[in-house]
Amino acid sequence: MKKQLILLFMLLFFNLAFSAETMDTTANNVTPTVTSAVASVDSSNDTAAYEWNFLPGDAIRITVTPDTGFPNGVYPVEADGFVDLPMIGPLSVKTMNRTEFEQKVKEAYIPILRFSSVQVRRVMSIGFQGGFRRPGVFWVTPGSTLWYALSLTGGTEREDGLKKIKWERNGKRIEQKVPELLKDPQPIYKLGLRSGDIFRVIKRQKKTGWDVFRQDVLPLISFGLSSAITAITLYEWSQKR
Repeated sequence: MKKQLILLFMLLFFNLAFSAETMDTTANNVTPTVTSAVASVDSSNDTAAYEWNFLPGDAIRITVTPDTGFPNGVYPVEADGFVDLPMIGPLSVKTMNRTEFEQKVKEAYIPILRFSSVQVRRVMSIGFQGGFRRPGVFWVTPGSTLWYALSLTGGTEREDGLKKIKWERNGKRIEQKVPELLKDPQPIYKLGLRSGDIFRVIKRQKKTGWDVFRQDVLPLISFGLSSAITAITLYEWSQKR
């Protein structure tokens, strides 16, 4: 009887330990639906032209030097291609090229801002969510690298965070390995990024082997042992009747 009980406990222990490990591995491998759509990449070599090719969600950044106040800022471009600027009103980014648009802004602001220069740039909104040091939405120019955009977040909280970053668009994952894109020196518009894209990384702290055993395995072992003891007690009680 004692040998049978010892064997029972050993089998129970290994089964529970294996089950806990399988559950943990399965949980880590669960991923959302992956979209097969490939991000479109502009084939034109004219970077300057692409930087004025506005897409939904884009905006215009106005930079005035040496001033740091008005009208510095980011101004969203509406779906119809108009951007509403202070003291100027709505201007169309589709009917004017960058030089014409910049000249229009200068004519309105230079008389107010003495000894200043005005620059306008198209910018894209890229979101970083989860385990980044400074998560949020950042405005970056199409000519920026993905590494530069990531640097605005301060990096990932986990040491292995760069390997776990996922790229999403409209709630679906893009089939691209982000760690490889981070090594690519090409600008983000050539990588296929669009305004509204989100980079997400796991926020949960990395578990050590002891953490997995203490938090996941040990409770199952305790439950299994208590169940086995209860079953044996009931069996012995029934035999004595």
